[in-house]
Amino acid sequence: MSTETKTGTGIARETALLIGVAAVGIVGLLVLQFARKDAGRPKEKSLVQAESQQQSTDAQTAAPLQRIPGELLRTSEYPEAGRPFKFYMIKSSTGPKYELDFGDGSPRKVFVEGVVTHTFKKHGPCMVTLYASYDGQEVRLDTLSKVVARVKTDAPVAPIIDY
Repeated sequence: MSTETKTGTGIARETALLIGVAAVGIVGLLVLQFARKDAGRPKEKSLVQAESQQQSTDAQTAAPLQRIPGELLRTSEYPEAGRPFKFYMIKSSTGPKYELDFGDGSPRKVFVEGVVTHTFKKHGPCMVTLYASYDGQEVRLDTLSKVVARVKTDAPVAPIIDY
């Protein structure tokens, strides 16, 4: 009789464990499904309405909505106050005008062949923002946080004595 009781308790425990694992699996699948739906949508911030869609024979520029690619290259280098620093753009296309706002109060600069050089006047944190304009509309494409380092100075440790 004791073996029948242990078997019944073991089956009930296995059934409860199986139901728990199935519930966790279903919740995980739902989370993945909702995450995938959000990631699959185009980014609204990079779509612009094309005004010249009737005059163009190119398939991309003839579309009613234009997706403008543009991303700043992330590097581990930090700009230094008072010295020129180069920003590089990746994933660009011909047609839009790409500009960079440095977040330090200076005017925006236009990318030339995917590169912009800027000299920061002060040290500290800056939010660098990439903008693109196309057919009179402007969109913000990317933002990059940079910390501008202090100017490095070379100070002599001691006079050099040669005997």
